[in-house]
Amino acid sequence: MKRLVRRYLWIILIIVCVIPGTWFVVSHIRNDKESSETIKANDNSVKEEDGVSTVAIDDKKEEVSLFTLPEDRTELMTSGSDDFKVIGYFPNWYGDIVDQIEWNKLTHVNYAFAIPTKEGEIRSFPDEALVTKLIKTAHENNVKVGLSVGGWSYLDVPLESTFVEATNTDAKCQLFSERVLEVVDQYGFDGVDMDWEYPRAGTSTKQYEYMMTFLRQGLTARGKFLTVAVVGNGPTADGQSDYILDMLDWVNIMAYDGDNGAGHSPYEFALSCGDYWLNTRGLARNKVVLGVPFYERPNWTSYRDIVAFDETAAQKDSIEFNGTTIYYNGLPTMEAKTVWACENAGGVMIWEIGEDCEAEELSLLNQIYKTTMEYYPEFKKVTEE
Repeated sequence: MKRLVRRYLWIILIIVCVIPGTWFVVSHIRNDKESSETIKANDNSVKEEDGVSTVAIDDKKEEVSLFTLPEDRTELMTSGSDDFKVIGYFPNWYGDIVDQIEWNKLTHVNYAFAIPTKEGEIRSFPDEALVTKLIKTAHENNVKVGLSVGGWSYLDVPLESTFVEATNTDAKCQLFSERVLEVVDQYGFDGVDMDWEYPRAGTSTKQYEYMMTFLRQGLTARGKFLTVAVVGNGPTADGQSDYILDMLDWVNIMAYDGDNGAGHSPYEFALSCGDYWLNTRGLARNKVVLGVPFYERPNWTSYRDIVAFDETAAQKDSIEFNGTTIYYNGLPTMEAKTVWACENAGGVMIWEIGEDCEAEELSLLNQIYKTTMEYYPEFKKVTEE
């Protein structure tokens, strides 16, 4: 009897221990299988909608850009123009100074700026009538007008992150380029000057290339130019890939702001910037436009105010101004830079024309004009239709 009781107790013990263990193992295997099927289902949810790859995650969609560039780039490439250019940036914050511009000394004016939004839109101009007048007057004087998009900041907030967000998907790249082209069409701009400061190699260059591809295609179809404002030299310039450089009519080299003092814009710095884009990056000379400043550093005072303070400053590159040593380009340096550009590059770019003085004998623009005419006596004819 005791043996029988012990046997039953052993049977009960086995049942109590084995069945829960078996249930745990079976349940675990079932859960693993269900998890695998769920993962597989999620993997299969990757699909393309409107050219943008999306992944379903918790019933939400996260955009994953492909940025597939065309294999045949022949139609995107341009050899640029052989005509020598004198380009002045026209800042909208001066208001209507259109009638003060010496149109006979310029070939191009770039309106600064059209401001992008992070959604890929373009903000409305603060004064549409001014834009219309600028373009009408420029065309009457055989001067082309570019739409400069971006700039360093908007309302004191740097725009780099705005550009990045405005082009972080395939669809937004296309939207952004379409919006720029719509502005070009609406007002009659002759081209676009992209001033993204700055696309970064390895991070934002690919989306920059993708957006610029759409823009180049649209401008080519319209017979209009595409340029970019680029840093003088150094690692920041790496974001301008060879793919981009091939599709540009020229680059506007910001050969200034080298530092906050004596290195701001000396002749030697201009030469080093020119050497970088011509020799290190291999651009043809007609695609290189040397930028010159019409202001000083470290205080950002205009050349106009400098010579109003001291006319002899026009013959120098540095003076004491309100208790500070300031550095800028006087007439001799502006002449030397223009000579270099005439002999080695495709033009001169000015930031910016509102900072020049009115007196012709002291004017930096007049110095550029006189020097250019020695090399290209008929350079103004390049803008005639």
